[in-house]
Amino acid sequence: MTKVLCSIRAMNHLNGHAVAEPFAGGAGASLSLLFLRETHQIHINDLDPAIHDFWYSAVYDSESLISYLEDVPISTEEWERWRQVYKDKKASQLDRGFAAFYLNRCNRSGIIDSGGIIGGKEQTGKWKMDVRFNKDTLRERLELIARERDRIFVTAIDGIEFIGSVDIESVFLFIDPPYFKKGPTLYLNGLDPEYHLKLAKTLHGMSDAAWALTYDNCVEIRELYEDWAVLRPFSLRRTSLDSEEGREVLITPKWMQLPSDQNVLPLSWR
Repeated sequence: MTKVLCSIRAMNHLNGHAVAEPFAGGAGASLSLLFLRETHQIHINDLDPAIHDFWYSAVYDSESLISYLEDVPISTEEWERWRQVYKDKKASQLDRGFAAFYLNRCNRSGIIDSGGIIGGKEQTGKWKMDVRFNKDTLRERLELIARERDRIFVTAIDGIEFIGSVDIESVFLFIDPPYFKKGPTLYLNGLDPEYHLKLAKTLHGMSDAAWALTYDNCVEIRELYEDWAVLRPFSLRRTSLDSEEGREVLITPKWMQLPSDQNVLPLSWR
């Protein structure tokens, strides 16, 4: 997706715009654009307290987070401990943020709430829980985030409220909300149909804004956008551990130019 966003920004003369993610999650797109110097600034927003706590710690308390990373064992017993921390509303910001990080790296597809541990609790699966937990790689990434802290802004407000707060003349929005079909069952902050409708109405009312939206390619979402926006279905492999290709759709305002070169597209447009 990074190549797609780079191409969209270049084609529409948006390279001077900051990048903002209202439903940031792992914030992979905006971070990649920042590290590649495709943008000078990113805004990471997520209403989920644990996700926000991770990003706040990664940006503003990186030394403590890295210390946790270096010392933590990778075991099912430790997974259970951090799972309880994640559920504890009285946990410190650092602890809850690291709990979200630990579960993300150890759970199937990185799903914190309901993904389940990679390899199962007996660790009899083909992949084990440490397959995505390379400490050297993760430490390097956290150190890189820390070095860029002056370019990263972290917030924890409602996604639609966040969209309404940005300066549309200087910000490019990459919007990747919990998906319509499976979002409520997979994520703590899964959205109901009324919220998806409200999001569509909000974007419809921002005719001059620069944004790109990704969703599951389902009838309900197509009906919300097809009369006034551009929809480009595509296939994207979700993780290296999951051979299944998700059927998704990229949605943009009609004024925005989109790439046609297959070399910059996710797997394939369909």
